[in-house]
Amino acid sequence: MLYTRTMISLNRMKYLIIGLLIICFSSCQSEKNDVVKIEFKVDVSEIQDEIDDVNTLGISGYRPHLLPRKIVPLKAEGNGIYSAEMSFDKAFIGDTITYWYSHGLIHLENLPYGQMGYRSVILGPKDKNLPIVKWGEIKVTKDMKISSPRMVVRQSDKNEEKKYLAEPFIGITTDGQLKKELYSILKTGLSTANIRTAVLKLLDSLNQEQRDKSMFSIDATEWQRWSNTDFYKRKGICLCDLNEVQKELAIDILKESLSPRGFDKSNNIMKMEAYLGRLINKTERFNSDLYWLTIMGNPSETEPWGWQLEGHHLVINYFILKDQVVMTPTFMGSEPVYIESSVEEGIRTFEREESLGLEFYNSLTEAQSKTATLHDNKEFNFIQTQSYSDNRIIPYTGIRITELDSKQKELLLTLIHEYVGNMKEGHATLKMEEIKSHLDETYFSWIGTPKHDHPFYYRIHSPVILIEFDHQKPVAFPVDKPSRQHIHTVVRTPNGNDYGKDLLRQHLEEEHHHE
Repeated sequence: MLYTRTMISLNRMKYLIIGLLIICFSSCQSEKNDVVKIEFKVDVSEIQDEIDDVNTLGISGYRPHLLPRKIVPLKAEGNGIYSAEMSFDKAFIGDTITYWYSHGLIHLENLPYGQMGYRSVILGPKDKNLPIVKWGEIKVTKDMKISSPRMVVRQSDKNEEKKYLAEPFIGITTDGQLKKELYSILKTGLSTANIRTAVLKLLDSLNQEQRDKSMFSIDATEWQRWSNTDFYKRKGICLCDLNEVQKELAIDILKESLSPRGFDKSNNIMKMEAYLGRLINKTERFNSDLYWLTIMGNPSETEPWGWQLEGHHLVINYFILKDQVVMTPTFMGSEPVYIESSVEEGIRTFEREESLGLEFYNSLTEAQSKTATLHDNKEFNFIQTQSYSDNRIIPYTGIRITELDSKQKELLLTLIHEYVGNMKEGHATLKMEEIKSHLDETYFSWIGTPKHDHPFYYRIHSPVILIEFDHQKPVAFPVDKPSRQHIHTVVRTPNGNDYGKDLLRQHLEEEHHHE
């Protein structure tokens, strides 16, 4: 009897164990069957000599539930082929996976006209090995979402920078071809003597080593070696290495070169940097003294020269030929945009650039806004002409100013002057006259929605000026989408006159002709 009961118990246990094994096996199979694997492959053989470290090759995406918002390393398969295998939950079958390849941690694939290429694939019910694709060869459709091109150069003195600087300077164009005879050497009647005096006073205060570090020839590629990023290794003399008297002399250069409004904007950006450093406890990376000054050429009444101030969220290139001035490229940005607590409490950056942009866009009729709007949803950074973009091709897009009424044109000119007016008044007036002479060739484009607190981008583009305003994804704070708390702006002089290069060319040709 006892034996029988024991056997029955053992049999029950056996069946229980078998049942558990079946359940476990089914669960494992189910778990395995609930996953779809995709193998991504890219051929980088054509750019392999540009990659400083192949270990930085990776893949990433912007849809958090499909791809992690981090860069997944690629593994080498030989002959320039790199791959990565990733698993996706079957619950997302039918969804589109949007992704991109990268190298150097933040460098993404570029498309024609400097647009950013986002590849995509629809998640199917079975495992899939994607065909090998060549780096940068992406089919562009009108529905493809695009964002800002990442920096061509992440750090100074690397192969990428050397290759970039070796390219002949052309300037920003709409099709790769310069529109000529836009700029002329003029007698403006506006004095630049105070700027020259301010620079000479600073130079006189420097020792020989400091002067050697800060001075370059007028045609030096140092003009083009600027970056917005805080980690970029800059040349020139840092404000942080100057004593208090020298620092005041450096600031006097800004005061003499800029309008009061332009100086206040620059000064507030510097203060915002210090505020950011305190907010995130990284004052060694973000503070108001981490800006570098370089002098191009020798300050002169008759010969071309200029200066450049460069640092995080503030880059000013200032070219002078006698009494004529070119102040581009100028990059200004800010994160955050409002100081809530400190001795500078209440400082707000880019308030007018933002509000005037909104006012103009809201003045458009429904038909006009439809023409001006490239995308009605802003999910990415979009700015096109930041650092290392001197030869970028930017086609005209959006609405042409000839389609506006007189009131709308005045609103647009007010918005343009908000940027141009960072120069001294007389020079700004001359630039506005130049802009007005090409007003019928001016375009305005927009990305985003004008709703309260929603991010947006706008661009004003003509043969003689290009202005960009972009709400960016926060970098210092954990937010995944563009926000009004991080702003980048750029002003450019298209068709070859950034850094005053077309005026310099004309001057040198004229001098050579006289010789």
